[in-house]
Amino acid sequence: MISKNEIKRIRGLHQKKGRSASQQYIIEGEKSVREALEANVVLIGLFTLETAPQDLLQRGALISEKEMKQISALSSISPVLAVVEMSLNRLDFDLISTQKAIALDGIRDPGNLGTIIRTADWFGVKTILLSSDCVDPYNPKTIQATMGSFHHLDVFQGDLKTMIKAVKEKNTDYNVYGALLNGSEASIIKGSNYPGLLIIGSESHGISDTIQDLCTHKLTIAGKGQAESLNASVAAAILLASWFED
Repeated sequence: MISKNEIKRIRGLHQKKGRSASQQYIIEGEKSVREALEANVVLIGLFTLETAPQDLLQRGALISEKEMKQISALSSISPVLAVVEMSLNRLDFDLISTQKAIALDGIRDPGNLGTIIRTADWFGVKTILLSSDCVDPYNPKTIQATMGSFHHLDVFQGDLKTMIKAVKEKNTDYNVYGALLNGSEASIIKGSNYPGLLIIGSESHGISDTIQDLCTHKLTIAGKGQAESLNASVAAAILLASWFED
């Protein structure tokens, strides 16, 4: 069972304002919910349809398909939806200065962001920094696109320039790689074992001038065809594959 007030409250989490006010967000789909539970997130509520796996049925509140459609933020509902608290992890610039991390500048599409998070998780990235004008990482479509990877790494959003400068202050040899259309051959990043930050900008605007000024290396993925640019998530995957190559 689920009350009308609870439905209204959960629907409020579809919007960034509601998520920010409550410090809670929605996770939909069996895989994503299981990954979150295994990561020991603070569970506020678990709602299931009768078609959900038995263990989740026993743990959650059984609701109707009509009610699930009312609280779901997706066009196709899943038999499992969880409401959880946002992470309280704090930025550790000392730690980031020893890692291979990613920064995203102006990524507005939630699906793109989710795909990049999932790809970063595949390669073992543990920290992603987001500019203030990136899409909210807790957007339900972003969470869905990560397929559970959101809970395997830390994602921080804020003033990107400030965050990058703080990391560089901790490690003056820290490499900052910017993916640009007019940079040098991207092979410089291939197999590097040194810590650094890979910055990916939006497909339409690229990396902002302010952030470009902080880059120690400007990279370009060499193309053979006539396409003007690569999708941000595709560019991230290509560069990460090269960076983490043994």
